[in-house]
Amino acid sequence: MRQRITALVLAGVLAALAWELPRVRGRVMYDISHWDALPRDPAAIPGGSGPGLALARRTRVVLIDGLSAEVAGALRTWQGLCNRGIATLIDVGFPTVSLPIEVALWSGLTQQQTGIVNRDERPLDPPLRGIPSHVVDSWAVAESHGWIVRSLGFARAEPAADAQSRADDADPETWRTVWQAHAAAAVASDAELVFVHLLRVDTAGHEHGGDSPEYRAAALAADDILGRLVAAAPGARWFALSDHGHLGGPRGGHGGEERDVRQVEGCIAGPGIAATRGRLVHVVDIARAIADSTGTILPPESRGRPMFAALAAPLAPDDALPALTLGAGAIALLVFAAGIGLTIAAARVWWLAPWWFVVALVVLVMVRGEPTLSTPFVYEPGDMVVVWLPLLALAVAATVFGVGRAPLARVVAAQLIMPIAAAAAALTACGAWSAVFGAEVAPVVPRFTAYASPLLLMASHGAAAVALAALATLVRPAFGRPAPQAPPRSEPPAG
Repeated sequence: MRQRITALVLAGVLAALAWELPRVRGRVMYDISHWDALPRDPAAIPGGSGPGLALARRTRVVLIDGLSAEVAGALRTWQGLCNRGIATLIDVGFPTVSLPIEVALWSGLTQQQTGIVNRDERPLDPPLRGIPSHVVDSWAVAESHGWIVRSLGFARAEPAADAQSRADDADPETWRTVWQAHAAAAVASDAELVFVHLLRVDTAGHEHGGDSPEYRAAALAADDILGRLVAAAPGARWFALSDHGHLGGPRGGHGGEERDVRQVEGCIAGPGIAATRGRLVHVVDIARAIADSTGTILPPESRGRPMFAALAAPLAPDDALPALTLGAGAIALLVFAAGIGLTIAAARVWWLAPWWFVVALVVLVMVRGEPTLSTPFVYEPGDMVVVWLPLLALAVAATVFGVGRAPLARVVAAQLIMPIAAAAAALTACGAWSAVFGAEVAPVVPRFTAYASPLLLMASHGAAAVALAALATLVRPAFGRPAPQAPPRSEPPAG
């Protein structure tokens, strides 16, 4: 009877855990895409000395959203600007999401310094107090998703917001037919600073992937638009920029720390700019170049360097990635190490270890790739769950087989402590516990935030599988019990 009660209690606890962990994952993933993070120190950027750009009478910035460095290398107008000016790779920092990167571009502060890490469809209110707010006639024109440029502090930003929602554009159908004329008028005007934001390449990347023909066709169309804009103001200083690249595959993706996504090409051309080839600078260095071009001053805490100082002291490939904080990293390591130790103590024999979990992680990475904030399956779990569902049979089999040789509680611990500890370590490393308990804060760090999504689901599904196995141990004795013997019957009298 005691064994039956123990099995029922454990099954109930595991069912509750299986129910709650996907909800925890949902809260964390919602928070990383909607709220701001707590500001902290940025990644270290090398020092250096050298002059900045001279003041320009007219500065024109065109940003082709989602354009990878590889595809930019095949664009005629883009490469024409690069060949007659400064051409360099730009590390846009982490995370690789448009609004945070463009805030860094126009403020000179990294994503970690501002705490702005996503804000999907949530404009800044009030708008940014950055470079555009210090230029009286600054003018921004966006192809679509105007909430981004309306967040950046330009004196004039188009398209206008919808009357009912600041995140939506007013009359988007009409704007689609006239926006190029507005952009051409802006760059041809006497405005000191003009920003044009093209979205079609990013849209194609999300719909078809960064290695698709549709993506390259959108890039060629964007380059054609860039050519017409440059022709409208050939005497201006031009910045041709991107904010991130895109993953390949059918759905593309960005947001994570992959170098191909994080490092893009940029060009600066115009009067007084000699042909120069750079290696890797930071997006805040480009912010400093725009500030110098417009005669504005970045905040004292900006790490942006004068342009030629940045070119003389290029970044190493991962200098722009923020480091994991020492305290969170140490605690996460202890949590995971404790999970391994307790699993070994509970399992005692090799076959009782949680092999389903180990194999599930390996298969996920082999089939879907490493989880990052760029990979779509991190946000929509249906694409990754199907990878490990068949492996849950291993958890069920190990539990049922193990109960005949060890106490049920020990078997459950052997199967679940490690996956739960791994999920807890990921949450600790990315600082997600406050979000788990309701704080409106985005726990965004490289690698660990993305890994938290599959780890929480693996722990949930493992708990459900082990709960079913625990219930199976209740009915197995009934099916395996020998049939009761029939009572003895007296022989009938002879004759």
